[in-house]
Amino acid sequence: MSVNKLNVNLIFLLLSQVVVFPSQHNIKLEVLGHTSEAPNWSFFAPHENENVVNDYVSQQILERGGVFVILRQKGKRLLRLDIKPFEVKIDPNRIFTKKGRRNNIIKHNPRLRTNTYVFHRAMRLSEALANFIVKTMGGTDTSRTWVAIHNNTHGYLGDNKQGIGNISIVQYQQKLAEGAAFIKAVSLHKGDEDDLFFVTEQQDFNAMDQNGWNAVLQHPQVVTDPTEDDGSLSVYAQKLGIRYINIEAERATGNFGENHLEEQQQMVDYVFRRLLSKNTDVNLSNSLD
Repeated sequence: MSVNKLNVNLIFLLLSQVVVFPSQHNIKLEVLGHTSEAPNWSFFAPHENENVVNDYVSQQILERGGVFVILRQKGKRLLRLDIKPFEVKIDPNRIFTKKGRRNNIIKHNPRLRTNTYVFHRAMRLSEALANFIVKTMGGTDTSRTWVAIHNNTHGYLGDNKQGIGNISIVQYQQKLAEGAAFIKAVSLHKGDEDDLFFVTEQQDFNAMDQNGWNAVLQHPQVVTDPTEDDGSLSVYAQKLGIRYINIEAERATGNFGENHLEEQQQMVDYVFRRLLSKNTDVNLSNSLD
C-alpha cells in the first residue's frame, strides 16, 4: 500500500464515524463529513465491492465539505437480511420504493414465496434500511444533490467483444433506440464505453454533453410509469425532485477489465466543479481548475 493511500485511510478512520443499522447490527454506514453544514451535497456508495474511487472521494469531501456515506456489510454487492433461520439477499440500490423492494426480493430470492412472514419481514427491513440511508445522507430536502458512486464490469453481455457487464454507454444508446422508456437522452462521446454519468436533470446532461462526457438522462416518466420503477436511488430522487448524479466507471473483475481510477477521478472533479458552481456560499477560489 502506498504512503498516500495509507494516509488517506488513516485520515478517514480518524474523521469518519460508523452508524449501525438498528434493525440488523452487521449492516453499517461509514460516514465522512456532515449533513448539517453547507455545502448541501451527499455522496453515496451503495455497493461495497464497487470502491475504485472511494479514497479519492473521501479526500475531496474532507477538502470541500459535504458528506460521503458508504454502505457496509461483508464486502459484497448484495446485502443479506437476517430473518432466522433464513438469509434474504437484496440489492441495496433497489430498496428506495415499495415496488422496487418487492421486485428486488423476488429477483434475488426466487424460492421465497410472497405470502410468507419472511417475505413481509424482508419488505419491512428493506424499507427501514432505505429510510436509514436517506436520513444519514441528510434527508429529502430538495435543495440537496445526491451523487452516487458506482463501478461496472468491462463491456456488456452480448456485445460480441466478450463483455460481461450490464452497464455501457453503447448499450444505453441501443436501449434508447429500442424504445426504453426510462431513458430520455444519451450522449456518446470518445472514451471508454463503461465510463459514464447517469443523471436526472436536463441541465446536467446538457453540460456533460457539451463537455464531451458520456452521459445518460433518466426520463421523468419513471415517476408515473410503474413499469419503470426499479426502486433505485435515481428513480426515488426523480420522484422527490432531488438532483441526482451517478458517477459510473469500469473496475477490474478478476483478470478481466481494468480499474479506471484516473478516469473516475476526473469525473469526480468535474462533478465537484458543477456542484461548486451551484453553491455561491462555497469559496469558489478553491474550485478545481
